[in-house]
Amino acid sequence: GRLSLVYYGQLTYVPKACECCGIYNDNYQVVKNGFRQASRITLNTISSLPAYLKLQKQRYYCKACGQSFTAKSPVIAEHCFISNAVKRKIMDLATRVQTEKMIAEDTSVSTHTVRRVIRQAASTLRIRPTHQLPTHLSFDEFKSVSSVEAAMSFIWSDATTHKVIDIVEDRKKRSLSSYFSRYPLEIRRQVKTVTIDMYEPYMDIIHRWFPNAEIIIDPFHIIQALNRELNRYRTQFMNTVRYKDGRLYNKLKRYWKLILKNPDTLQSTSYHPFRLFDWLTNTQGIVNYLLDQDEMLHDTYRIVHQLGQA
Repeated sequence: GRLSLVYYGQLTYVPKACECCGIYNDNYQVVKNGFRQASRITLNTISSLPAYLKLQKQRYYCKACGQSFTAKSPVIAEHCFISNAVKRKIMDLATRVQTEKMIAEDTSVSTHTVRRVIRQAASTLRIRPTHQLPTHLSFDEFKSVSSVEAAMSFIWSDATTHKVIDIVEDRKKRSLSSYFSRYPLEIRRQVKTVTIDMYEPYMDIIHRWFPNAEIIIDPFHIIQALNRELNRYRTQFMNTVRYKDGRLYNKLKRYWKLILKNPDTLQSTSYHPFRLFDWLTNTQGIVNYLLDQDEMLHDTYRIVHQLGQA
């Protein structure tokens, strides 16, 4: 329903040789054989209006091999309906700060086409050397962007310099195996350590593709896992007293961050009023009070923080 410019044309020429068998077109060995059905080619906008070319391509017949082929043009790729000029404009616009939707509107294509053109351009530009690897690697993941199907993307870097090596769209074992298989075995054998979180597939990947590497669990992820367990039990205990002791329930709910805090950072010398407490206290006093309410919470707290500081 949008006003557009439509041009009509035919693509025809005298081929020098048959594209199928390679025989030279002497004495009319290759003859014209009608036109293909017109296809609509997207062009760059003209005077702010979408522009299209209804193009009929010449078909040719080779008398020598009996096969047919279609005329080709440098302005558009084979089996494609987006002109190369539009693709170049998409890549140019992609270097500026604007969304895929804005680029799609400027070039009269879909956002999926914009995304595909950018990916194709990126794949040709990215340099992925496979002849060397750092001695110490680090594996991690992050939440994928909306254009990626996987929930989590994989990122790996030099553990010494923290320089990112590359990003893989998903962290599935099959995808990572296919990715690391590009590196020669002698290069992978030079890796001495790989630092990871406690994601089990990473361990399988390391054992398979980096046979000489030792696995180092990132302390940050260890502390994170310990805190999750401590917080899980706090929540469990809190829910058991919800209808028995409402004030204790509210204290456990309000001051949960203090239980997860490093004990060395708690304040114990000066006293101040705190909400839900009828006496003057401090952050260390609040934690001590909460831990005294349940033996299992007290023991879990002690073990978790001992392991975290080990």
